[in-house]
Amino acid sequence: MKKKAEPKSLYLVGIKGMAMTGLALMAKQLGYEVTGSDVAEVFPTDEVLTTNGIKFFSGFEAAHVKEVKPDLVIASAAFGLQNPELKAAKSARISIIPQSEMLGKIMANFESIGVAGVHGKTTTSSMIAFVLSEAGFSPSYAIGINEIPGLQGNAHIGDGKYFVAEADEYKRSENDFAAKFLDYPLKHIVVTSIELDHPDVYQSAEDVYQAFYQLVAKVPRSGTIVACTDYPLVRRLVGRMADRHCLTYGFEPGAAYQIVGFKEGDSTTFSLKTAESTLGPFVLAMPGAHNVLDAAAAIILTSTLGVAMSTVEKALKKFRGPARRFEVLGQYNNATIITDFAHHPTAIKYLLEATRQHYPNRRVVAVFQPHTYSRTGKLLREFAQSLQNCDRLILLNIFASAREKSGYVTIKDLYDEAKKLQSSVEYRSSLGEVAKYLQSLIVEGDVVLLIGAGDVYKVYDLLQEKSA
Repeated sequence: MKKKAEPKSLYLVGIKGMAMTGLALMAKQLGYEVTGSDVAEVFPTDEVLTTNGIKFFSGFEAAHVKEVKPDLVIASAAFGLQNPELKAAKSARISIIPQSEMLGKIMANFESIGVAGVHGKTTTSSMIAFVLSEAGFSPSYAIGINEIPGLQGNAHIGDGKYFVAEADEYKRSENDFAAKFLDYPLKHIVVTSIELDHPDVYQSAEDVYQAFYQLVAKVPRSGTIVACTDYPLVRRLVGRMADRHCLTYGFEPGAAYQIVGFKEGDSTTFSLKTAESTLGPFVLAMPGAHNVLDAAAAIILTSTLGVAMSTVEKALKKFRGPARRFEVLGQYNNATIITDFAHHPTAIKYLLEATRQHYPNRRVVAVFQPHTYSRTGKLLREFAQSLQNCDRLILLNIFASAREKSGYVTIKDLYDEAKKLQSSVEYRSSLGEVAKYLQSLIVEGDVVLLIGAGDVYKVYDLLQEKSA
């Protein structure tokens, strides 16, 4: 029987998505011909694709697929078989696979490391890739953010044997609810956290847990599981992995690597206490307990892979964090403007605590743009509670994603819930209205947080325009 030829040309439907853009970059590095398509709206990835000479169509038309005649079509999880280009590919008998499956095929050529968890995936995987890079290991990586200082974009094929992937628990495709990360051939796994998220896929925290159990059960006995046992469901997971090499970490006693001596100031310091000794102190430029947890995972994993502890220490001190993770954008009226990707109640809680610690005695103004209707509705009370730790709260309309355009919940529901817990809550209908309101509100010394996974960060650009 004749062996099927390997595909030479790839066509990516939804190419502007962060994960899809990363896949496009790696595929081009590996010698594939890469084209694709997406909506006409401009995304931060437009420039990345153009700079790297990857052509893409605006809008979805069957004619695009007929013109390119690719060997393989790769579909973003945001688009299903009703998409005209996917229909055309199916009619032409061109194979269609999800992004996660193609990434898994690339990763199979390496010793792969996956960072999974409801929180901290991007920062932890960025730290691991950065430390390995600084140590001269020349890792490959695929991380879900457009910019990571010190690394070559969010996706790259290196010369070394390791591949670091942000392992997403979201569904493979519109019609296949299996978790993306089950497509990855992982030898080493970090589990940062397990909680309910993506309620359009998972009905309960137990459902999320089951997906993670399937993931870690695939780890070979020669591999490594690094897990944060501050989360009850992660503790439960580790308890079922007695025949695997599990290294636990966290602030709570009982972790094999317990975080101690956590202090914040101009920089963040902490140590790791083990049964034999205390490692550190380690210094981070990034504030917050959540970043310390992420760093602990990176320290344990990279040192297990053979990076000298002195190299790990130097690299972490140098690491500046990925874009939109407590990223200081600049000043307005001598107030500090920061953007953060936090879009889950636990992440917002950590963010506001870190802000209070890093900027004591400063008024904190939070602008929050919820991300997806299903998450906002399912976690309404939790969002209201997590947003309490600010002095002024401004709410924007729910940011709909390509995969979810509407829902039963509205921003008024969150406004009403937040109003029960704090008096200083405002609603503004657009980014421009927020910028206009902030112009008259913020004064010298304020800290303004632009929070969310949508386009809330653009408020800063609008403020700059108003001050020009």
